[in-house]
Amino acid sequence: MSTTVEAVLVAALVLGVVVALFGLIYVWEKWVKGSRLEQRIDRFVDRLSDLFFR
Repeated sequence: MSTTVEAVLVAALVLGVVVALFGLIYVWEKWVKGSRLEQRIDRFVDRLSDLFFR
């Protein structure tokens, strides 16, 4: 595989990760924020935090 093809594939991978991250942020702000799901996730993260950072 040539260097150019590898560079294009790496750029596509990075762009895909960035788009996925922005998509997750959009979904969180649109449907999860302020819901019961957010409260459950918050409690779970708090328990993990208490477990590892006492």
